[in-house]
Amino acid sequence: LLNYRVQRLASQMSLKTAREVLQGSGIHIAEWRVICTLTQNGPSNVTQISRQLVLDPGRTSRLLKASETKGLVKRKPDPKDGRASIFSLTPESRELFETAWPKARAVASEFDRLFTDEERTLFVQFLDRSIGLAGKTPGDDT
Repeated sequence: LLNYRVQRLASQMSLKTAREVLQGSGIHIAEWRVICTLTQNGPSNVTQISRQLVLDPGRTSRLLKASETKGLVKRKPDPKDGRASIFSLTPESRELFETAWPKARAVASEFDRLFTDEERTLFVQFLDRSIGLAGKTPGDDT
């Protein structure tokens, strides 16, 4: 089954990242994903982070609370919605990202070298198409 193989690949890539990029950093792969998401998108609320990480909001809230406790993110009230919070990176997590990102790129490059440019382009197109289908709501024909 394709979904099993994709999940297995994602798990193996996460383990490789944890071993080769995050070892000794004191953070887990889920916290690394939060740091990468906030680096890419800037300050965000739980809903935005949940969508980017493809996690349910409850799990994302717990992950953000643990990240906040570790000093990886800071929380401030959302000026547009007093009930919500905006999360952003701390100087410590920015420094961690700057240190770990080159290692993460090196790991990603190992996978990139498995394919020709044409194969990689097709692979990305296949993955994007599959992600699009997986993200559709039942009955959504668009």
